Amino acid sequence: MNIAPGTFASVAQIAAYNKGEKWLEQLIIYLQNNLDFIDKFLKERIPRVKMIRPEGTYLAWLDFSDFNLTDIELHQLMRKKAKVVMDDGYIFGAGGEHFQRINFACPKTILKKALENIEKSLEDIN
Repeated sequence: MNIAPGTFASVAQIAAYNKGEKWLEQLIIYLQNNLDFIDKFLKERIPRVKMIRPEGTYLAWLDFSDFNLTDIELHQLMRKKAKVVMDDGYIFGAGGEHFQRINFACPKTILKKALENIEKSLEDIN
């Protein structure tokens, strides 16, 4: 088994180190804007869902504990009704119950659609 990077990987890595700073700066701004969008959306439209802001990743935790759903009910609600797949918090161990982990490193249009689907799926709960 050969685990050494191929020629193309080496060239891409060198280019990223030498010329990737501007792209990285733009990416960080884009991700921050998406995170701010989630925060505003939740506060204005689904205030019962709380977000824990990440400090160094593109994955945010959403707290659904105010809806009193079991982890299985929350899992099924997100996938079957909202049509959104996130990481179930309970798989990460104690303290993750009632949480979903959302990836916001995506186009804002996809993020908006996902949040709208989540909002609609929660309308009839409590």
